[in-house]
This record gives sequence, structure tokens and C-alpha cells, in this order.
Amino acid sequence: MTVLVYADCDPFAFVEELEKLFPLNYEELCVTKDFPLAPDYDAYRRLAEAGMLRCITVRADEEVIGYAIFIIQPHLHYRTCKTAFEDIYFIRKEYRKGKIGIRLFQYAEQVLKGIGVQRIIMHTKVHLDHSRLFEYLGYKWTDKLFTKIL
Repeated sequence: MTVLVYADCDPFAFVEELEKLFPLNYEELCVTKDFPLAPDYDAYRRLAEAGMLRCITVRADEEVIGYAIFIIQPHLHYRTCKTAFEDIYFIRKEYRKGKIGIRLFQYAEQVLKGIGVQRIIMHTKVHLDHSRLFEYLGYKWTDKLFTKIL
């Protein structure tokens, strides 16, 4: 029987595991492939040291199978609103069943609320739309996001 464990983690405690999942995430979700996958780990480390980064993971039998990473700061338009901006999320395809994803985000919400976050901003890709998941979790569609390569 697979044991699932959700946790609020220091991303640098298991960066090697994340490095194995990032290419899977990139292949599936990167729309243009105009730029190679090259995470700025130094920037992530600075955010973590400043208390502005949260990494929520789900493990199956001790192996990381999914994550949701958030950047936390006061919103620039509403400085009294501590906001978690979703940076990236991913669950390995073979684990996208049942409620693993729902529980990952529910756990993330508990963690974020526990540190005083008042608002979470999530996004989803057009070609792999998770709108129904976020609506189920109580999120409201508020914006459209456009990208242009120059």
C-alpha cells in the first residue's frame, strides 16, 4: 500500500529530487520551449532565506511525486494583503488520480493560512486546464494571462 505524506519543506533539502521532476514539468507544461529549462536556484535560495518561499510536497513511499511552490509577499497593490503567488505546481502523471492533487492544495492552503497568508493567486495552462480543480477548491476566475515572445 502506498503511503502519501504531505509536507511543508525546505526546497534545498531535496533539490536533487526536484531536479528530477522539473524536466517532466517543463516538457508537459512549457508552451513555447523558446527558452531552455534553467531554474535560478540562487534566486530561490534568496527568497527562502527571506522567508518568502514555501514548497509543499507530496511523497509516495518517501519519493517526491508532486509539489506546489509559492512566493509570498505583500501584494504590490494591496500592501496589507499578504499574498501567496503560485510559482509552479506539478504531480507525476501516474499519481493524478483520486484526490492527491486536491489534498496537495488543501494542505498548502492550511500551511499558507498558518503563516498569515490572506490571498492565494493560482494560474493554470490553457492546454492543460485545471480550472475545475481550482473552482472546486473555492478559487474564483479573476484574470486572463497572455504571453508574447519578443
